[in-house]
Amino acid sequence: MNKRIRIVAMATAVLLGAGGLALAPAASAAAPYHGIDGGGGVTDDWQDEENLGVDDYATSNATALWETVLWADGAQWQDDDGDWHPFTRSRIDGSFGPETESATQWWQEHFGLSDNDGVVTDQTWTFAQQRLTGPTSFQTVTYHGTAHNAPLKRISGKYRVRIKGTGSYKIAYYDKLG
Repeated sequence: MNKRIRIVAMATAVLLGAGGLALAPAASAAAPYHGIDGGGGVTDDWQDEENLGVDDYATSNATALWETVLWADGAQWQDDDGDWHPFTRSRIDGSFGPETESATQWWQEHFGLSDNDGVVTDQTWTFAQQRLTGPTSFQTVTYHGTAHNAPLKRISGKYRVRIKGTGSYKIAYYDKLG
């Protein structure tokens, strides 16, 4: 190989190596967090959250957090026969099905919200966040419902919730259940 070809080959190798190094940190960076979050006091934690409903993050830990709110406020859901049932703690399963949709609509109507279609929107989140206190020194945030107080965790800005059958607190991701 002549001197010129060796120089071009070395320069190419150096440039490719530098480009690889420049890409390495981006590739190893953590994926962005996609869950319910907050920082500081809880008075502005939830007003900027995603919509939840049968068409939006219907199976997720974020849905389980919302179901915790429904349980805490003693929400009711209506079955196909028109009978009303309490939204019990055992329904906190992270699945936004017909019972959760009906209970959400009940909750929205109960608190006089104009968005009362059973979809958790900015208006619903903003109203619910008014009932939060904390965090305590144990990183507990409490939702003060009309029927129950519901403890949640907020660790490093990420909300966590208990889900039926999964044991410990789980991060309230929008795109993950369990």
